[in-house]
Amino acid sequence: MPVQIKHKCFIALFFTIPLLSSCTDENRIWQQNVTVADCLWNRDTLLKFSIPVEDTVSWYSLSIDLRNRTDYSFQNLYLFLNIKAPNGNTTADTLNFMLAYDDGSWTGSGGLFSKYRENTFLYREYIRFPERGDYSVNIRHGMRKDDLKGISSVGLTLSYSEKLKQ
Repeated sequence: MPVQIKHKCFIALFFTIPLLSSCTDENRIWQQNVTVADCLWNRDTLLKFSIPVEDTVSWYSLSIDLRNRTDYSFQNLYLFLNIKAPNGNTTADTLNFMLAYDDGSWTGSGGLFSKYRENTFLYREYIRFPERGDYSVNIRHGMRKDDLKGISSVGLTLSYSEKLKQ
């Protein structure tokens, strides 16, 4: 292949790959991430989210997105999650997510030399919201340390459930 053609193929590839990788999940309808300042999360610090809901007929999935540094000291992460509906009804859950395997290797994605790992955990699938409005979600960590080092962000993603999408 002549050098000029190779150069053009490289340029085309250089611009095509970002377009392909920027495609998003077509079922995702809302996402929000909250950064933990200095990767140091105090037990009393609530991470707050507000999920706007207009469609009360469709089925949804709610996922939790976690980003941790590789200096995180634990294999798992306990979270306390509270959801408050527009009518004032609340739901509380205690969640446990595994961030590392028994051999010490990290779960999730991240570059080979990256000091960050990213995980998405399904919280609830095939749920409906009974009324329109903003659903408030508060999350705090439930680990035994008051100041938890190594969690850089926590997020929520609301998607249409694949099989039951209206």
